[in-house]
Amino acid sequence: MKGRPDTAIRKFTGTVAARIFAAVSCISAVFAAVSCEKHVVSSLPTPYPETIDKVLIMYSAGQNNLAAALAEDIGDLCGGYLPRSRDRVLFLSYQRLNSRYTTSVAESYLIRYSIFNGRLAADTLKRFPADRNAASAATMNEVLTYVRDNFPAGSYGMLFSSHATGWLPAGYYSNSSYYDNLYGTGRQAMPAGIGGETCVPLVIPERDPALPPVKSIGADYVYGTSGMVSYEMDLKEFAAALPMHMDYIFFDCCLMGGIEVAYELRDRCDRLIFSPTEVLAEGFDYRTMGERLLRSGAPDLEGICRDYYEYYSNHEDGGYMRSATVSLVDCAGTGHLAEVCSRIFDSHREGLDGIMPDEVQQYYTGRYHWFYDLYDIAVHAGASGEELAELQDAIDGCIIYKAATDRFLGIPIETSCGLSMYLPCNGSAYLDNEYRKLAWNQATGLVM
Repeated sequence: MKGRPDTAIRKFTGTVAARIFAAVSCISAVFAAVSCEKHVVSSLPTPYPETIDKVLIMYSAGQNNLAAALAEDIGDLCGGYLPRSRDRVLFLSYQRLNSRYTTSVAESYLIRYSIFNGRLAADTLKRFPADRNAASAATMNEVLTYVRDNFPAGSYGMLFSSHATGWLPAGYYSNSSYYDNLYGTGRQAMPAGIGGETCVPLVIPERDPALPPVKSIGADYVYGTSGMVSYEMDLKEFAAALPMHMDYIFFDCCLMGGIEVAYELRDRCDRLIFSPTEVLAEGFDYRTMGERLLRSGAPDLEGICRDYYEYYSNHEDGGYMRSATVSLVDCAGTGHLAEVCSRIFDSHREGLDGIMPDEVQQYYTGRYHWFYDLYDIAVHAGASGEELAELQDAIDGCIIYKAATDRFLGIPIETSCGLSMYLPCNGSAYLDNEYRKLAWNQATGLVM
């Protein structure tokens, strides 16, 4: 079980900072971080299958306050079902895990985990220097290109785990007033960081300390010459960085369950698993994930979603821990949904402008008011019964599975179509300008 972050962080940083990972020391450090000493690690060279049917890449961008939780996720997954070394299914893990907010940044690794001679085996395939930011489109592209070129397969899936803020521009969620104040005056220079990557000032959003921690695409926290900065990707950078088509992408991170995300990735992958709300730091249920994703045959994506929902809806701690939303989306259906929404937005422009935001189903906590239910927006914009029926049919053509607890961190979930969307009348000029660049807006004209 999770819930011991301070202890896990101390164990993790004490182990990782002391030595350079080799194949065995890397997996030992990860399991030491999560108290999985029962696993025996093979140090023998492991064989590979002659042909590969499918590959799962777990991409953990964890140079941040989630390092211990992400390490525990890797341990939980490896503690369940893993393919044998000669099986035609590969599990590859890219991981940059360092919980310390210092100038001493972590190296990162691409590791293959498998079962060899009845024992857990870890092969370090590629090592990346400390100045290579995990929350960088260039790094993600390099990792995935290496996988594509060295492990050609019939199917690829990616599990992305880190902080995230949906379609929002990098840095906006944590410091919205900074960016809103810049609009119309010219973009000021961002503080300098390391490695030549774009970085943004880091402002940790204030949260009610009584609430469980969340995973809030990717974030590396480091000290730059101007203080703490965060390296982040935005949605368009993420999409452009994918060098091969994905069978599915599974976001174990906050606020990615928006139509903007699904539409931007529609030509890059077939299906998406994501959450319209935030995701609690415990994340998805990694104990059953290997069974769902790494057996031969088609991955059981609905099973992943059910496991997640049932785990939190029945969480033994009750209260705020019983908080979860999850959607499984067929990206092929988003084209028709865009056509329907375009007609509704065009016919109800005044209605969209006049919506009372407090009356629309929200998916956000605190003051971060940029994520509302897509269908409920159309309702409050004044769409007719016929239009709403057509909209529901289009949504049903996208949503394979959806579920939501009655409340999320205290917020009532009274209606949920499974997809969030920006509400321009409760946005800002800066966000409107950035939103116009998204494929969803170009297809629907939500923001004129």
